[in-house]
Amino acid sequence: MIHYYTRIASLVLAFGFFISCSTLQSSNQKSASSENLSEQQIQQQIKSLDENISSNPEQADLYFQKGKLLTKLAQKKGNPSERVSPYTSARQVLDQASALYGDATSSKDKVSDLLNVTWSLEHNQGVKLLQGENNEQPNYDRAAGHFNNATVIIPDSAISYTMKARALYRGQHPQEAIQTLEKAQQNIDNPPALLLEQLAYLYLKNENPTKAIKVYEQAESFSNNNLNLLHGLSNAYINAGEHQKAIDILKQLIKNEPQNIIYGQSLATELYFLGKSKLDSIANTLKNGNAFDKTAFDSASTLLTKAEEQFNQISNANPGNLEIQERTATFYYNSASQYQKIMPLVSEEHQPRLREKIKQYLSASIPLFENLVEQDQKNQKVWEKLFRVYSILGMEQEAENAKANL
Repeated sequence: MIHYYTRIASLVLAFGFFISCSTLQSSNQKSASSENLSEQQIQQQIKSLDENISSNPEQADLYFQKGKLLTKLAQKKGNPSERVSPYTSARQVLDQASALYGDATSSKDKVSDLLNVTWSLEHNQGVKLLQGENNEQPNYDRAAGHFNNATVIIPDSAISYTMKARALYRGQHPQEAIQTLEKAQQNIDNPPALLLEQLAYLYLKNENPTKAIKVYEQAESFSNNNLNLLHGLSNAYINAGEHQKAIDILKQLIKNEPQNIIYGQSLATELYFLGKSKLDSIANTLKNGNAFDKTAFDSASTLLTKAEEQFNQISNANPGNLEIQERTATFYYNSASQYQKIMPLVSEEHQPRLREKIKQYLSASIPLFENLVEQDQKNQKVWEKLFRVYSILGMEQEAENAKANL
């Protein structure tokens, strides 16, 4: 009986968390009348406006003036987190002003301009802190605070959500980064593919492939053959054990990048796992007293043959790559082990075919394993596998030599 290893480590495709860091233009226009006021003076003016609003609740300009003062009050706060409350109030009263202006386009534009200038100020401060300008170290927490303020001012600003998520991620707060992008999903009617891609990536990094798949599929549904999305989606399928779906995506990726070794290895590995799962199902069916399903067996064998072809294609194209050789040899070894599991469960009628499969795969593994130990005489794991392969195939002298190296 082979002491088999049923798992070939599937390749998790590396995918970086990249977000554009471009600084957006901001207006340098400042109101001299409010810039030089203290917080207390601004608050007094706001209180006075509140009294006027009580008397003239339909006067849009009063709400606009209050909103403008609230933005200045927020900017007096040194800590970006302390700006959230006045910015929230500013957004609310400016929305009221815009509603009261009605069809007065120039007046409504005035509200939009104020919001855009304020948003730009906060967003750009976040970018500077994230990039660490003027030879300073990046300050991820403060950067996240400024980006958060930008989302308070303009709640559907996708770029500010993605930048906040980046700052949180770099600051070792992955869960908060996820929550930020989830909030963006709620606040933005049609979130851009990049935002969804980043959210899916974070789900995957936090070992939640099911959620990652859902978001990747959402992003991919309206993104025309975005290879980054396909890359991430294949990775999510691999992690979730959805082998057939992973295979379908990997074939698309290989079509675009036929020389990509990672994609090729991943496809071969997923073909193996899909074939293995079918052989496991056959074994369970036999254990339950059911008859041998030849059709299912042929389907599993076909998948392993396709995996073999893929492994050999990569191995032949990269003869000096020992890692690829070891993966290919391990594939042969594990495939033989899968057939060995079924052997005692089938009738004598089907055993010759299984024996032939086992011999075929074990024999194919030998030159690869032998080359590996030639390169590294102290590789105990490979010597151990060689010993078992030699022993099963009746190669007694070779088995003794391998045993001596254990």
